[in-house]
Amino acid sequence: MKRVLSIAALALALHTGASAQNTIYKAVVGTYTDASGAVVVSDPSTIVAVDLIIEKEQTIVGPYARYAQKYLDVRGSLVEKTIYTVKDARLSVLDDDEAFRSGETTPYAIATVSYMGSETEFPKVLPDRLTATAQSAEDAAAAAAQAIFSIRKHRMELITGEAGENVFGGGLKDALEALDAKEQEYLELFLGKKVVTTSTERIIIPMVAEQQNYHVARVSISAGILPPASTDGEAVTLILTPSGSAKLGSLPEADLRDKTAVRVRIADNTNCVVAVGDKPVASAVLPIFELGRTVSVAAPAAKK
Repeated sequence: MKRVLSIAALALALHTGASAQNTIYKAVVGTYTDASGAVVVSDPSTIVAVDLIIEKEQTIVGPYARYAQKYLDVRGSLVEKTIYTVKDARLSVLDDDEAFRSGETTPYAIATVSYMGSETEFPKVLPDRLTATAQSAEDAAAAAAQAIFSIRKHRMELITGEAGENVFGGGLKDALEALDAKEQEYLELFLGKKVVTTSTERIIIPMVAEQQNYHVARVSISAGILPPASTDGEAVTLILTPSGSAKLGSLPEADLRDKTAVRVRIADNTNCVVAVGDKPVASAVLPIFELGRTVSVAAPAAKK
């Protein structure tokens, strides 16, 4: 039993070094009994998680965009568009339980939007609508432009002190911030909004023996992350470069005739690179069993 326990300990043994590149990851191949007495069937394998950091930039056209040049002498965007970009990526090795949890779905979020609107839409009650009198779009735009000029005038009066001596200190700061916020509301009606959100898309890739290139996904500038089989956008690939340094460290290899020897699989500390098209976006050194080697080692001597 002591010899079996020593073998189980070998499955978890790590030779620690100065960095991850110098750590030797190894595990028993085959059937053994662990410290609790349970029979374990071990076939060491690697699951890599690629976390893509996606930036989504939305340009939302303001309702008075076509009047921006006329009343404010600036050009507002007249075309709504959404652009997706892979900004970064992270690489990690998962165990089986982590890989299973990563595949679970989460309920859809339910968002409540008030009549004053949200980040991605304009208020249903526009800030320039102060009366019940019907206005054409151009008249409403002209009134909104006039409100912007009025806000700027009041701001200058506060800064120069022409608005009186009763607004100073913290009160002046609050008043200026309120004017800035109100001007921003009006300006967005002409210039639109630019909303940038960042999300993470996790893709799980089981490693295959000796395979060094994996098609992770495709990224479309207009549709975001797509399956690898899609023809749209650029390919996202995972490229593995083995180090060839899958060594036993201080453990000696056993004679092939030794029937007590233990089969051990050693992971290769592999340089892993995520690329979008020809551009690398992230890299990491990960232990990959499928690019390592399997050897026989002498069973640790039982302690007396």
